[in-house]
Amino acid sequence: MDQIAFNGYLFAQRQTGTMRYAREILMELDCFVEQGIFSLIVPEYAEHVPILKNIDVVRYGSTKGNFWEQIDYPKYLKKKRCEGFGFNNTFPVLHPGMLIIHDIAYKLHPEFALSVHAKLSDIYHRVIFRIAAKKEFPIVTVSYFSKYQLIDWYHIKPERIIVIGSAWQHFLRISEDSQILIDLGITQGEYYFTLGSLSVMKNTKWVLEAAAKNPAEKFVITGGEAPAGAPSFAIPSNVVFTGYISDEQIKTLMQNCKAFIYPSLYDGFGLPPLEALSQGAQVICSNAACLTEVYGNSVHYIDPYDADVDLNSLLAQHVDTPETVLNKYSWEKSARMLYDLLKCSLGKSVKKQKNIY
Repeated sequence: MDQIAFNGYLFAQRQTGTMRYAREILMELDCFVEQGIFSLIVPEYAEHVPILKNIDVVRYGSTKGNFWEQIDYPKYLKKKRCEGFGFNNTFPVLHPGMLIIHDIAYKLHPEFALSVHAKLSDIYHRVIFRIAAKKEFPIVTVSYFSKYQLIDWYHIKPERIIVIGSAWQHFLRISEDSQILIDLGITQGEYYFTLGSLSVMKNTKWVLEAAAKNPAEKFVITGGEAPAGAPSFAIPSNVVFTGYISDEQIKTLMQNCKAFIYPSLYDGFGLPPLEALSQGAQVICSNAACLTEVYGNSVHYIDPYDADVDLNSLLAQHVDTPETVLNKYSWEKSARMLYDLLKCSLGKSVKKQKNIY
C-alpha cells in the first residue's frame, strides 16, 4: 500500500472542534494501523501535535499560516509521492486531494464573516470547495445534513460523500477541576452553562436575551471574545463570562450545570452538546442545521431566533435518555470508517462506502 500523508497544519493553530476531530481519529487510527502507511505532516513550529506510534509524525517546512498548506505541504507530497488527506476543509490548490468538509457555512452564511480576515477565509474556502466538487476523489463530511448540502449546492455525486461523525469518548480521559466552581462562586445545579464565543454563528446573543428574561437564573458563558466587527450586546447582571478555560474546568461546569445551552445558528455536527450529554447534563439545543439529526429526542429544543422561553418549563418536558445518542457515536467507529475509505482509495478503486451512522 502507498502512503497517506495527513495535512497537520491545524495542529499549529488554536484548538477548535476541527482539531479535536482530527486528533481523536488519528489517535484511534494509531491504535490499529500498521506502520509505514500513514504519516502526519506538520509545520516545524506546530505546538499541539498528538503523540503517535504507528503513524509517522514529520515536521516539515516553516512557512507561516495557510501558506504552509499551499507551499510546504504539497512540496512534501510531491517529494515523497504520497496521497494527501486534509482534516480542516482544505487542500493544496495545486495538489488537490481527499479532505473533510465539515460544513459549507462559508458559502451559505457570508453574514457570519465580519472581519476582513474572515471574509478572505470565506473566499479561500469557496475556491477549495469548488475545486473539490469538480474532482473525483472521496469527500468526508460529519453529518447527513452537511452531505445533502454539498449535493444540493455543489452538485457532488452522493456516492463520493462519506459521512463519518464526531464523538465524545475523549471526555473520559479528562479529569475534573472543581476549583472553577469556587472561583466563580457557583454551586451545583444553580446555573446554565454555554460554551462558545460571541460570534454571530454561535448565537450567544440568545443566551444573553434569555438571561434577561430569566433574571432569577444564573448563566455562565465560556469561550473567546467577540470577533472584530461583531455587534455589541448588553450583558445582564446574572451572566458571568469566564474567557478561555481548560478542558478540565469545562467538564466540571458541564457536570454541575442546571442545563447546557447550545443556541448555534449553524453547525456541521455540533460537538459540545454531545460532550455535555456524556457528563449527565440536560441539554437545551437549537433546532437549526444538523442538530436535530444528531441529537434526536435526547435534548430540549429551542428556536435560535426566539429567546422568549421559560427555561424551567422547558426543562420539565420529557426527553429520551442520552444513551441512544452516546452509543451511536464513537471515535473508534469513525477511525475504522476512515481507514476503510483510505485503503479503498489507495487501491485506486473508489467504492461506495457503507455509512453506519
